[in-house]
Amino acid sequence: MDEQLATAAKTLARWCYRRGVDERVLGCGEQLRKAAVDQALGRPATAHLEQALWEQTATLLRQRRDWDRDHQVSPPPTAACVPCAVSVEECPTHTDRRCRACGGQLHRIVVEEGFDTHPSCDRPGTSGSRAILEHTAQRLGATLLAQPA
Repeated sequence: MDEQLATAAKTLARWCYRRGVDERVLGCGEQLRKAAVDQALGRPATAHLEQALWEQTATLLRQRRDWDRDHQVSPPPTAACVPCAVSVEECPTHTDRRCRACGGQLHRIVVEEGFDTHPSCDRPGTSGSRAILEHTAQRLGATLLAQPA
């Protein structure tokens, strides 16, 4: 059972790390942690092992953070919040931080700079970037009616 727990904790720690979640996850509600386990492992954790799984996962995340610091490795960007990492659609705080073009979550810096699309979704076409044109039109109080070809 210990080997099974260790394997599940490693899988869950990798899932959390890739999404920018650290040991803050221990302070989250039970429903959110259950959703994270379901997504990471593809199945719910057994109730009697769930606390041990999260404690071991938090330990692995702390170890990874220390390793990154010691080896000067940049970890993935920190999640805006744990609910965003698990399911941004259900986050009551950050649901408005979505890319207008693809619907994916926007990074905090992109939003703070006033953009509403990812740079990769904002590729210029033959007539220029649609997002830049729309942004300019909005500032001028106009609306673009025709889609650029």
